Amino acid sequence: MRTDLNVTNNFYLIIGGTTKAATTSLFNYLADHPQICATNIKETRFFLDANYPLPSKYRFEDGLHKYEEFYSYSKDKKIRLEATPDYLYSFNTPQKIKDSLPKTKFIFILREPVSRLISWYKYAKQIGKLPGEVTFDEYVQFQFKNDADSDSEQRVSHPSQFALKQGRYSLYLKYFLKVFNRDQIFIVFYEDFSKNPMLNLKSICTFADIDPEFYMNYDFKIFNRSDIMKSLKLHQFYVKFRIHARNYTYNKPVIHKILRKIRFTFEPIYLKFNAKSSEQLSMSKATMKLLHDYYCHEADNLTDLFGTRPPWK
Repeated sequence: MRTDLNVTNNFYLIIGGTTKAATTSLFNYLADHPQICATNIKETRFFLDANYPLPSKYRFEDGLHKYEEFYSYSKDKKIRLEATPDYLYSFNTPQKIKDSLPKTKFIFILREPVSRLISWYKYAKQIGKLPGEVTFDEYVQFQFKNDADSDSEQRVSHPSQFALKQGRYSLYLKYFLKVFNRDQIFIVFYEDFSKNPMLNLKSICTFADIDPEFYMNYDFKIFNRSDIMKSLKLHQFYVKFRIHARNYTYNKPVIHKILRKIRFTFEPIYLKFNAKSSEQLSMSKATMKLLHDYYCHEADNLTDLFGTRPPWK
């Protein structure tokens, strides 16, 4: 495999998880920082295992020099940033990054597992990975069947089919702690981040050794919400168009920036037209108990690993 010293000698900040926990918002906030050079698409997915069920332009097996193509903007900046939330769940990813980008620090945003699972349920419907008539109780039962099948994780076609187990973050973070030093990993809790993004960004800036003053008067917009859509077909067309546009322009900085500005102007108008108002989600007491029992030790496990208690009831 060809290597590139420009890649291996740079400092990297990687948002490695979790899914459905405001990683898009955090990526955009950090990408705006003048000391950071962000990838021209949020999720490179470059270091995911070859069989992980998400598509990508390149994988690690294509050669590390391909990773350089994602950094076509402002290469002279202090830190390079990317965000692939599924890195947390890809078994060989920690060692691949350790061997390739030794000067890497990780940010993991962790969300209360049940609210994250609900968000996955809504998002799976939004993108057409789950039929519209499937109830949340049925979705949870499907997840438990997958969790009970030790081989099912290798057969799923999309991460939404394994969202239940992936809420047990400590199982996966242990692999990162085996490979990286504790001071290379920063834990953020989604609930704290949502309430006070500025306070959390200041802590992240200290962790990344960049100037926190940039965020004193910053406009913290919310990105990539999991809305319920009036027309799923229209939204699926919009998402596919966005993905195709991103893949076509990822190495064309000028066009990519123009389309990105258009998207951030157009998307709030589109969501106002196609997104439904919030609906009350129905969950049976049996499902509630199942989820409570399944996740009841996760807060303790994370406290044992990182010494910080999650703000979850």
